[in-house]
Amino acid sequence: MKLFRGNLQRSSVAWGLVSLLAFSVSFFAVSAPEAVAQAAKQPADDAKRYSQLIQNIYQFIIQNYVDEVDPSKLYEGAMKGMFDAIGDPHSTFLDEAMLSDFMRETDGTYAGVGLYISKPAKAPAEGEASYVEVVSPIEDTPAWKEGILPGDLIVSIDGESTAGLTVDQASAKIRGPEGSKVKLSFKRGAAYEYSVEFTRATIEIPAIKTGVIKQGGATIGYLRIIEWMPQTSERIKAALDQMAAEGITHLVVDVRSNPGGLLSSVVDVSDQFLASGMIVSTRGRNSQENAEYKADASLTIPASIKMVVLINRGSASASEIFSGAMKDQKRGLLIGEKSYGKGSVQQIFPLDTTGFKLTMARYYTPSGVNIDKTGIEPDIAVPDWVFSDAQLKELERLFGSGLVADFAKASPEAGAEARAAKAKEIVASGFDLPARYVEMLLRDELERTKPARVFDLDYDAQLQRAIDTLLSPDFDATLRDSKTLSQAKELSSAAQAPATATAQAAQPGAPAAATPR
Repeated sequence: MKLFRGNLQRSSVAWGLVSLLAFSVSFFAVSAPEAVAQAAKQPADDAKRYSQLIQNIYQFIIQNYVDEVDPSKLYEGAMKGMFDAIGDPHSTFLDEAMLSDFMRETDGTYAGVGLYISKPAKAPAEGEASYVEVVSPIEDTPAWKEGILPGDLIVSIDGESTAGLTVDQASAKIRGPEGSKVKLSFKRGAAYEYSVEFTRATIEIPAIKTGVIKQGGATIGYLRIIEWMPQTSERIKAALDQMAAEGITHLVVDVRSNPGGLLSSVVDVSDQFLASGMIVSTRGRNSQENAEYKADASLTIPASIKMVVLINRGSASASEIFSGAMKDQKRGLLIGEKSYGKGSVQQIFPLDTTGFKLTMARYYTPSGVNIDKTGIEPDIAVPDWVFSDAQLKELERLFGSGLVADFAKASPEAGAEARAAKAKEIVASGFDLPARYVEMLLRDELERTKPARVFDLDYDAQLQRAIDTLLSPDFDATLRDSKTLSQAKELSSAAQAPATATAQAAQPGAPAAATPR
């Protein structure tokens, strides 16, 4: 998952680097034989005591191990161990290659297969491995063309299990020189497993995609935010200005499968939709990380333009900041699926050729809610395709049969009627799958070598519901009656309280509930 990068020139960063430099210099200042004596004299300050122990052990190994030790190996090992011990998948040591990748990411270009990945925020059940998870594929990339889906687990990379890898380590292994090969093994659902050998390509990530939808006598602007980059805000302003010139009356902002990006970018974009009020606040242990980001009076698009925001389980970080701000400020309705749930802010700290990424703060929506590990529930829930494990097996069987690929090769110009007829034929031959979904698979296979559609009015149920909601005469009332995240949280807590009390009363030995007689 991409992080929020703060201003790397801030004094908190400078202070952190000075401390780390002092720490590294002191490694060489104490000899190992003094370790026990000095440890005994330490006051009851665990942080200082353990810091001293680490320094002395490092020096002792350097001076006494049977073979000469490379100091850089000890340094990297110690750093990796410290960050692993934190238990935060978003805080990690960055070796030279990983740091270089992060520093290049902000220009939206790198060489790889085109996947946003993360480690599940929740610990796996006992006996289950914690594999790397696909947040979303990037359109028009090798991964997108192979049909990789959000939620797919990457089980291994070139035969190496991802269970013991951090997100950044996995990312470094997936990326590589353009034209080189990498084999990824995936798991979808409980049983469906498959492998793909990719040829790495240069991945160019567009910040946005836009279009105009004419429906029901209305002119609806469509804005898909793909990446929260430095250029995103400027490009969105230009796009909204163009839409206004075309006379849009409604707007759909799509942040589905957008895993995040720069904090500064999402604040600047949100400000274009809000004339006042809080956008987001950040809070950390270090007071310098406490900040409030508020909207100014200027608007890129009038408040009279009715708006819907599309979210799904791949919407994370900056996308959740935007969605949370629009919901809490009642600027737009959220439609789709519950978002990912990443409510923390990271910064990158370069240290010579290596560095580290550290969670410095948590962010809070305008109504004061942190959504880390919980996500944001949409105002109107519209699930994407959901399949049972048995149906996933059916999908595996369908792809293995070659029927979809064979149809695309035999009928490259097939239209909607031909696809519908073929889908019915496939389902009738014994595949327990929705015919509508098979139609979509056939169309997608036919279009796999073409640029991705800006929007899909044929099979995208969430987008169609967004349009229907925007055009509904009840839209204003629905938006007015929608709950802020704080109100939704209070209602959820109140609803859970009776259930908790009932469960406690049912515990063995608990007093029986009073019964009218």
